[in-house]
Amino acid sequence: MRIGIDARFFGAKDKGLGRYTENLIKNLEVLDNHNQYFIFLKKERLEDYVPQNQNFKKILFHQLRQNNLDLMHFTYFKVPFFYQGRFIVTIHDLITSHVGIFKKIIYKLITRRAIKKSEKIIAVSEYTKQEILKYYHRSSGAGRIKSDKIKVIHEGVM
Repeated sequence: MRIGIDARFFGAKDKGLGRYTENLIKNLEVLDNHNQYFIFLKKERLEDYVPQNQNFKKILFHQLRQNNLDLMHFTYFKVPFFYQGRFIVTIHDLITSHVGIFKKIIYKLITRRAIKKSEKIIAVSEYTKQEILKYYHRSSGAGRIKSDKIKVIHEGVM
């Protein structure tokens, strides 16, 4: 498979999300020699990542549409509006659901689209899964999010 990973946030400079993405990629480099991975980075992070596996290639994020991927992993909720390919998304928390009304509306719209369009959702805790279901689950209709679409995968501890 040709798998893309959103590494716009990568490494210690980008704090928690950057470390999550960096460690995800490091561990996949060790575990998977079969699939091809395309690591999409911001220009200012391009030199921070040095592939350790020949099946991993770094690419500038703005070139995302130029690659024929089987699956894309967005490591946080901000899935580009133009992206029409198959993807999974990691939801770390819904903390900004508790902010001011304008930010809350924008955040919910972006998150709702990511949740609705994704093949699967990775929640980093059972609590996050329950929050997703609480805030984005509709009792009926096409917008309904089923519990089995969400997989809890805890973040690793190093």
